[in-house]
Amino acid sequence: MKQFFAGPLSDNARNLLRRLGYGEQRTRAGQISYVKRVGGERFPRYHAYVEDQNGGIQVNLHVDQKEASYEGTSAHAGEYDGPLVEREMTRIAGLVVSLKGTTPSSASTPVTEKKKGFWGTLFG
Repeated sequence: MKQFFAGPLSDNARNLLRRLGYGEQRTRAGQISYVKRVGGERFPRYHAYVEDQNGGIQVNLHVDQKEASYEGTSAHAGEYDGPLVEREMTRIAGLVVSLKGTTPSSASTPVTEKKKGFWGTLFG
């Protein structure tokens, strides 16, 4: 399942996916993708390829159901649509939308109070 998220985005694709629990994985050809386990085992896992396009990002998401069957191949049982993939893409979209357009310069600056120390906190 592919989905494009238009920019401007508050962060780069790598950081957005890391916030969602994805880890970087480099292929033999040097291409970077991102994976996240569905459950406690190594498989099934979510597998996302991300490209920067026109100031936004294109996310190509699928589920790897199992490891490659034969040594030296990359063929695997992949699920490219369905409820599991749709749910995860909705979760990704939710984070991107919630962070879209919020940059440190546009966010409100928190007011910092002078630290009082232990006794100052107890007795005001």
